[in-house]
Amino acid sequence: MRLLKPAWVHHDDKQIFSVDIHKDCTKFATGGQGSDCGRVVIWNLLPVLSDKAEFDADVPKMLCQMDQHLACVNCVRWSQNGQNLASGSDDKLIMIWRKSAGSSGVFGTGGMQKNHESWKCFYTLRGHDGDVLDLAWSPNDVYLASCSIDNTVIIWDAQAFPHSVATLKGHTGLVKGVSWDPLGRFLASQSDDRSIKIWNTMNWSLSHTITEPFEECGGTTHILRLSWSPDGQYLVSAHAMNGGGPTAQIIEREGWKCDKDFVGHRKAVTCVRFHNSILSRQENDGSPSKPLQYCCLAVGSRDRSLSVWMTALQRPMVVIHELFNASILDLTWGPQECLLMACSVDGSIACLKFTEEELGKAISEEEQNAIIRKMYGKNYVNGLGKSAPVLEHPQRLLLPQGDKPTKFPLSNNNEANQRPISKQTETRTKDGKRRITPMFIPLHEDGPTSLSMNIVSSSGSSTTALTSCSAAIGTLPAAAPTESAATPLMPLEPLVSKIDLGRLDSRLKTQPASQRRQSLPFDPGQSNELLRTPRLEEHQSSTCSPSNLNVTATGKSEFVKAALDYRLHVSNGHLKTQHGMLAKVTASDSKEMLWEFYVGSPLVNLNLCEKYAMLCSLDGSMRLISMETGCPVFPAISLTSSAVHCAFSPDNSLVGVLTECGLLRIWDIAKKVVSLAAGCLELLNKHGTAAQFSVTNQGMPLIGFPSGNSYSYSTSLQSWLVLATKDAIMYHGIRGTLPRDMDQMQQKFPLLSMQASSQNYFSFTGSMELRHSESWQQCAKIRFIENQIKLCEALQSLDELQHWHKMLTFQLATHGSEKRMRVFLDDLLSMPEPGISQFVPKLELMQCVLDTLKPHSEWNRLHSEYTELLKECKSERQKDIFATPAPPQQKTASSAGSSPRSGEATGEEVTEKDGATAVAAAVVAGSRMAVTTGTSTTTTTTASSSLSSSGSSSSTSGSGSSSSSSSTSSLSVPQPAPSLSPEIQTLDSPTVCIDDEILSASSSLPPLDTSPVEVSPASTSGGAASTSPAASVAGSAPVSSSKTDQT
Repeated sequence: MRLLKPAWVHHDDKQIFSVDIHKDCTKFATGGQGSDCGRVVIWNLLPVLSDKAEFDADVPKMLCQMDQHLACVNCVRWSQNGQNLASGSDDKLIMIWRKSAGSSGVFGTGGMQKNHESWKCFYTLRGHDGDVLDLAWSPNDVYLASCSIDNTVIIWDAQAFPHSVATLKGHTGLVKGVSWDPLGRFLASQSDDRSIKIWNTMNWSLSHTITEPFEECGGTTHILRLSWSPDGQYLVSAHAMNGGGPTAQIIEREGWKCDKDFVGHRKAVTCVRFHNSILSRQENDGSPSKPLQYCCLAVGSRDRSLSVWMTALQRPMVVIHELFNASILDLTWGPQECLLMACSVDGSIACLKFTEEELGKAISEEEQNAIIRKMYGKNYVNGLGKSAPVLEHPQRLLLPQGDKPTKFPLSNNNEANQRPISKQTETRTKDGKRRITPMFIPLHEDGPTSLSMNIVSSSGSSTTALTSCSAAIGTLPAAAPTESAATPLMPLEPLVSKIDLGRLDSRLKTQPASQRRQSLPFDPGQSNELLRTPRLEEHQSSTCSPSNLNVTATGKSEFVKAALDYRLHVSNGHLKTQHGMLAKVTASDSKEMLWEFYVGSPLVNLNLCEKYAMLCSLDGSMRLISMETGCPVFPAISLTSSAVHCAFSPDNSLVGVLTECGLLRIWDIAKKVVSLAAGCLELLNKHGTAAQFSVTNQGMPLIGFPSGNSYSYSTSLQSWLVLATKDAIMYHGIRGTLPRDMDQMQQKFPLLSMQASSQNYFSFTGSMELRHSESWQQCAKIRFIENQIKLCEALQSLDELQHWHKMLTFQLATHGSEKRMRVFLDDLLSMPEPGISQFVPKLELMQCVLDTLKPHSEWNRLHSEYTELLKECKSERQKDIFATPAPPQQKTASSAGSSPRSGEATGEEVTEKDGATAVAAAVVAGSRMAVTTGTSTTTTTTASSSLSSSGSSSSTSGSGSSSSSSSTSSLSVPQPAPSLSPEIQTLDSPTVCIDDEILSASSSLPPLDTSPVEVSPASTSGGAASTSPAASVAGSAPVSSSKTDQT
């Protein structure tokens, strides 16, 4: 074995948090801290292994340096095929790097430092609300798992970045490590909440939780990197405790038993890593026995030491003390070489190069597949998610008694395997504890040697040996078979009952029941119940906080939520008083602690933005707090039940909450009023607990369910709008219209973001691909886009509305008819219906549609035609801005006989002038002058004959352009017509419009006559509008000043 520590591998004296070797063993990547940024560096491995290459100036050492992360990089991982490199950072981002042609300079060096390879960030994955601590690629690179301090694990679809498949919630502490089962059946995650959770990858449900070995552990490690053996039989955890000492816990696949561990390190174990392949070695005792097959594991600790273990040996193969000056944070094996690399917080790496005689030789992929087939009945290399689920031993149910597979002997008749542990030195310390000092047994010798592998404590007070676990394992654990609906569970023999592969050495010691905490018995029936539990339970809370199902009134839990530079740390059960437990919320920014807040009920949900923090308690109360001061913005609000989700709108002006009982509330924070109050209990009863909840800037709620359905509520329709359903049309519509930069347009496209979310778009399976009738697909896509346009109008999503108009134009230009295209264009040119509020700028959309249609040469004639129509329409509407027809007047008893259609005649007479408008009549009281002004509103002045003639008068001013008076009792005033375009502004009050000229009321207009003028009979009876510059009502019929007669 050679120990190499290349000094030229560094991050400018900054920390290195992660290291990973490429599959072809030609390069390796490191991740850590850079100069005011997060740094990822790809190094050439050849100068590390060869002295000649190291001093050859033509051999580059650093291949590429990437400084795009904004904060420290915590993890780097190569994909299984070696084409992608994933990096996770404190900036909450995950970047996917791929090699591109050519070379480039290092960012920030002005081109002085060149990269010999060019690696570009092809995808940026956004979804975590806190630091990303660990990453893991699934077998065959189908998925990428990431974990964060936001207490979640996100599963990303590696075939369709940047989309995620699921967000796994359930941990109540920082998640610091993830590892895939090599068969692709399970995913394991380890957290600061003193637990390991096993997730079923078939439906992403929680399969099992392991807490027993971690009850005494504290959150003293930066990461908790666990690892699964290459045969899938064992999962080895990071930081565990046994008898007060740190261990690496061995968890068996069968029943998740935890009765064995690796002990000996003085401080907490930070990372473990199995060799990627099963190893084999021929015993050199001269016997022609079958080669011994085993797995190899490296363990790194905070005590700066590294140990390498084999499942075929009771003691570590090698232990290296004080390898670094600080904690070991990551380990990696060279897949094709006998290489082991480790990195440390001190900013250095170490490489251990073994010989095949020392470490063994990796078996071929075909041999490993054959072993997996014997153990599980399936070749797992066919791919996770690419074939049927891995059924562990299902064919054992059908095997006849005489057709059972051949059983292999447990051992190879090796003397070392049968040698009793009689040469160990056992002593007793002063406190009565046993101290066992094992003797090192080298691989090439059968007898003992004087090389002791004790780890001596730096304090010198005591010596703790790397004590091995020594218990015989008679048969390999058989994984529990899956239960079918028709076949009851029955005890079955293992498919391979005795085999050397991956077995722990027969001398590994099982801890006595008195010294080990009792494990919960494994109940196959109960396990299958867990697997059959709907996935709804995972989504009892918002994406920003842990599930409220894990919070009890007396229990303790902690979680952290971060946004921008702010961070909230919640500690439920922080303080016990005589009146109950108190929860503590601590807010801080990047520099200091801002405030503390105590709540009398445990918090089950929270969210924060730049200005506010929302705290939701188990008792159903909700508190809105100022992030700057910690003072309440709202008084505490009762929600009748605890909140499942809470969210702020993108502009932070609105806040919404959704409770367990289906209560939906959205508040306007500045106005302190409720914006929406509705209930969605019927949706919850139909689809289960909501998986997603968000609020748009317009106050529209968006609710998504694990079933693939999502909804929004329309206050005008008083109904729930269907945004997404799990059907072939929705799948095909989204698949064909999803923008490439969708991850950067989530705020602008709230509808499509909800539809393309992990619980909706990716809940569709590959079997829903449409392979028939292309015409049917196009028809379905067009209908889908048309429905999207109506949904965007209801949601008032203008950016998204423009996108779908472009998509519809493209589809109609490619597959539509001229008749259908004309209907579409004519609708955009049509005037909005009166009385209906129109927020859609149709002319702008028309221009956008014509720009999209222009490149299609077959539509040039239609494009030219409608371009001219658009110009004419804009010109006419520009004139209509300053000319609005008078409203029709109601019939009265006095005018019915002489002019039965007086109201209509008035409107026709006023609008008959081509492009000109009549000046509104004004009535002056005293010295005060009033002029009717505006753009679209009409004012009607009425006089009541029953009023006394007092000589007083009043005037009306508004936005009308004509005025009429009548001797009737009262006339109704219509509501102002809506503006067609948001660009049209209401004219100021001292401005009048005459013949399309805007003149100041104080400029060239003649002064209004303020003296009373009698109205001619023709003007009062005929109802015709006056065209004189000014008009007033006779003193005998003063104008009513009541509100009904004024605009």
